[in-house]
Amino acid sequence: MLITARGTTVDNDKQALRKKLLAEITRSPGPDPGLIAERVCSLEEYKDSEVVLAFIPLKSEPDITMFIDRAVADGKDVIVPDVEIGTFRPVGDGWRDHLVMLPNCTQTTDSPLLKINDLKSRMSGVGKTKGIILVPGLAFTEFGTRLGRGAGYYDRLLDLISNSGSLDFIPIGICRQSQLLEDIPQQPHDRKVRMVIAF
Repeated sequence: MLITARGTTVDNDKQALRKKLLAEITRSPGPDPGLIAERVCSLEEYKDSEVVLAFIPLKSEPDITMFIDRAVADGKDVIVPDVEIGTFRPVGDGWRDHLVMLPNCTQTTDSPLLKINDLKSRMSGVGKTKGIILVPGLAFTEFGTRLGRGAGYYDRLLDLISNSGSLDFIPIGICRQSQLLEDIPQQPHDRKVRMVIAF
């Protein structure tokens, strides 16, 4: 466990911040889903991407479902991460009809599972497969530092993708303006995003 100069643990600092942020988030409405779709789809990184790795939002997370619809309509290869790190499920037309509830009260799709190596084989052409990853978080800084929910899921996923050798994915944090902080306690395993869009 990492100790700060104040004599407190980074873990304790992060847990207290998570509790505070979750309380604030649940009291305020999220950003307009249409605005999220317009903003992300206007990015050059999105236009250049072959694959879009999205997430099925929790109630406390920005609603990116309209963005998913738009990415599917734009012909992107849209996938969402599954429970096991490095497995994904493709999303297509009518994807909402295939949502299933998991034991932790999150939703995912019941389409066939893909492994990380499958992503490259699905793409045509040579070189690295270009994509973007929309990353949820409880807070971000303008420099890409991220505070997740504490399970380390996205830290491990970002590590796996960056070390794949065949995928060139740009991680993009999506959050409310109130979740954009000046500083977030960090530990060595924490991974940054390359861009943050706050609404």
